Amino acid sequence: MWPFIENEKMRQQMPRQFNSGDAVQQRRPMKFSQLVEDMGDFSDLKQHDSAMKFWLPEPANEALEELARINGHSMSEALRQFFVTHCYGVYAYQIMTDAIPGLFRDPESIRFSEVPNKPPAGKKRIDTYWVPELGKNVASIKVWIPSRVRQDLQLLADHVGIKLSQYVREIVISRLLGHGTLPKRPEMIAASPLPSADDWSEDREVPMRQVNEDEYLQSKVSERRTEWVDI
Repeated sequence: MWPFIENEKMRQQMPRQFNSGDAVQQRRPMKFSQLVEDMGDFSDLKQHDSAMKFWLPEPANEALEELARINGHSMSEALRQFFVTHCYGVYAYQIMTDAIPGLFRDPESIRFSEVPNKPPAGKKRIDTYWVPELGKNVASIKVWIPSRVRQDLQLLADHVGIKLSQYVREIVISRLLGHGTLPKRPEMIAASPLPSADDWSEDREVPMRQVNEDEYLQSKVSERRTEWVDI
């Protein structure tokens, strides 16, 4: 296991007994292959069972969509790759995906034909479409990732003292644009998030904005509301 992540887990489990100095003293140089071996059985990473919400500036979201399209991935798979390589490195990612092909792909979904509800007598159906109101040039993201990856991301976010949603947003932007873009980055990814953007990331209730059907279909987080009205 990666020494920092392992040490932090031990510190949380045994806060009084654990001594970081002992860990440093006992640590020995490790080969890359040992890091992956120490991770143990990583087949649990195939279970994308933890939902994570955050927001991105629209330009970063568009770049992510384009990158996913070029590589033939879904956006969720692209994000899982970002987070896994951030936590464990490219070497580990390659070893894991060689051992279990498709480890971070979306599961095969079962598609059901939607059967329209029969309208009550004398009524007609009116659908409206809604998205979270998060601010200008702000895209809402919800991705399902393995629980272990989320826990390790949380450890790393706690270490630098910022919220998980902010931490993963910085991961995505840095992976997309690189650190060489730092002087120009504020102009490249301009956004004006409302306070509700962080509330939404923390699973708190936020205002919803009504949109047309096209925007509803394009949004990754949206809802449809149905009302039956008199003919």
